[in-house]
Amino acid sequence: MMAFFMVLWIMEIASADEREEIQYRLQNSSVFDNMDNLFDLRNSPFPIDFGGQASPFENPVQSKLNGPDTLGPSLHQQLPEGEIAANAGRGRELNSILKGQHLNAAQLEMLAQEVAEMADALSASSNLVLELVPQGLRILIQDTDRQAMFGRGSAIITPFFEDMLFELAPMLGQIKNRLVISGHTDNTHFKSSNYGNWELSGDRAMAARQFLVDSGLPQANVLQVVAMAERMLIDEVNPRSGQNRRIELMILTPEADQQLAMLFGKGTQSTPTAIDHARQLAEANQPVSRLDVMVK
Repeated sequence: MMAFFMVLWIMEIASADEREEIQYRLQNSSVFDNMDNLFDLRNSPFPIDFGGQASPFENPVQSKLNGPDTLGPSLHQQLPEGEIAANAGRGRELNSILKGQHLNAAQLEMLAQEVAEMADALSASSNLVLELVPQGLRILIQDTDRQAMFGRGSAIITPFFEDMLFELAPMLGQIKNRLVISGHTDNTHFKSSNYGNWELSGDRAMAARQFLVDSGLPQANVLQVVAMAERMLIDEVNPRSGQNRRIELMILTPEADQQLAMLFGKGTQSTPTAIDHARQLAEANQPVSRLDVMVK
């Protein structure tokens, strides 16, 4: 009777694969066979440690089950990588196929999906707007009636948005695309003439850049930081709307990155091509007359 209850107990704590293995052994084995004891843990390909720890036996058979959420005492599950609560690649270190690449427009859509999932996990979807534009992925982090990224007239990031930037930084740091950070205000004006929306939007953009860098974004990934004041209102009907108070991150495609670099002077000088080099060699091989020497 005790043996029967022992079998029931083992079947209760075993995983699905382990139960199938035990059932197979019971159906296809006989006590009269010249075989080892079925319940000797050393003879089982699925050792169960009654102390709840990994079996000390050498060369254990790995579980056939996948994923960290599987119930049962399988002791050798293959967990995905991830620095924080790894769960099928979720966490600050994502198992993303996008890692270490310059993303094109189509791949940026995949990044947008990952960012949207992150915002949903933080209950911040109403504060985040994602737009795919020809220049890349536009991420708008904006105020709502319930959550403000900064205090009125302040450039200090509130904790709720710090959490968002903290999760966003390593995601953007895994790719090689550079980004432009811009700060925007509503049209509320300061009484002081020494500090206005230009200064405030610039300070807020710089604060966002610094926090992203401190949270894991490489400094080289930031191409430009821009102050926009109230010049680009989203809600023009209600110019004091929280939508207008925002930080924008523009993740640039390689083409947009190059165009912006050319706009500010870098890359405007054309590099010699193979045709130019061949032309120079051909000119050097031409015979030189006395007249040419005198002219030169």
